[in-house]
Amino acid sequence: MANMNTTFVLLLNLLYLLLITESISLDAVPSNSIAVNANVRCIEIERVALQKFRKGLKDPFNRLSSWVGQDCCNWEGIGCSNQTSNVVKLDLGSSNLCGFEGGSQYTPDQPNCLSGKLDPSLQNLKYLSYLNLSNINFQGVSFPYFLGSLKKLTYLDLSFTMFSGVVSPSLGNLINLSYLNLIPSQFSDKTLSVPNLYWLTNLSSLQYLNLQNIVLSKAETHWLQVVNMLPSLSELYLSSCGLHHLPQILPFVNFTSLSVLDLSNNGFNSSSIPPWLFNLTSLNNLRINYCDLKGPIPNIARASLCNLKNLDMSFNIFISGPITEFIQALSGCGNHRLEQLNLGSNQLSGVLPHSLGNFTHLRELHLTNNSFSGPIPSSIQHLSRLEILDLSYNLMNGTIPEFIGELIELSTLDLFSNSWEGTMTETHFLNLKK
Repeated sequence: MANMNTTFVLLLNLLYLLLITESISLDAVPSNSIAVNANVRCIEIERVALQKFRKGLKDPFNRLSSWVGQDCCNWEGIGCSNQTSNVVKLDLGSSNLCGFEGGSQYTPDQPNCLSGKLDPSLQNLKYLSYLNLSNINFQGVSFPYFLGSLKKLTYLDLSFTMFSGVVSPSLGNLINLSYLNLIPSQFSDKTLSVPNLYWLTNLSSLQYLNLQNIVLSKAETHWLQVVNMLPSLSELYLSSCGLHHLPQILPFVNFTSLSVLDLSNNGFNSSSIPPWLFNLTSLNNLRINYCDLKGPIPNIARASLCNLKNLDMSFNIFISGPITEFIQALSGCGNHRLEQLNLGSNQLSGVLPHSLGNFTHLRELHLTNNSFSGPIPSSIQHLSRLEILDLSYNLMNGTIPEFIGELIELSTLDLFSNSWEGTMTETHFLNLKK
């Protein structure tokens, strides 16, 4: 019996040792091909892909000096998952690496931070969710098709990268995208175009879309139909895209989350301002300047644009008629948020309405180069935050009121080329220390 007990104990010990050994062996197996060295998190196939990408770049300021060694997770601009060690972020935007301010781009007389070619080896970064290559000079090469294979991407910034040709519709495969910025460099002699935008309909999570300066003339018959199918879209920038067709009717507004809409610098062939623009009640920034629009400002429901902070309708030349009803409708909100109003260089007329004084958050009021008449309304004195007041080149008359001097935040006051009367004294300027 003693021998049997001894044998049983030995078997238990042997089984325990086998289990411990198996556990150690399993722990030593690299997950997702992670290197066996415990000090290295970087996955080999991803490190090799980054090294090939790095080899294709010129780096005159040695910004990527940290790209040495085995652990790519510690390299500048690289972010890895804490769980799997996969590379999930590649951020080489020059605003981070070259000291440029966010949103700016290099100029031809400045040495660029990074330049070269975009090696397709990056398609091996299968878990990449964030890719920012903004301001890298890719020297006019064709827009890369392989980017459409990075299906985990939620953020893609290729702004000012000197790509040329046609934006690949394979971007429609990136169904998780929430941010897409493709602005080409204004200094490139190559153009970037999009023949159609139907691939955008796959990107139902898209919140930010910037196609500024990309040629969209072949997509102008369906651009509005497509972007209206993006329910999460919050910011849309289509300025200087060569669009000539601005639909007057939009039967159903689906992009109700839209807060920023920039259609500036598109020649819309003397179209009227479409009423659906003012049905976007979430808008806080609307730019339709330099759009070759004409006719009166359409009627809008009172207090329908209570979120609006910035409105720029300047330099349309043929927008005409009075603004009284429009201003009254805008000012019908209990909480007036409007900070910038630019209606300059149109053919607007009539007396400035008293309701302008309701915009107590207003910082800039540009009404230059129109046909406004009559005096400066007394309600202007309530705009205590006003920094810019431009009433130049109109048909206004009467005296310049002393309450102008109470607008202590003013830094710019343009009243010239009107028919003013009376005398100005130091009272007008005493408090205008800015």
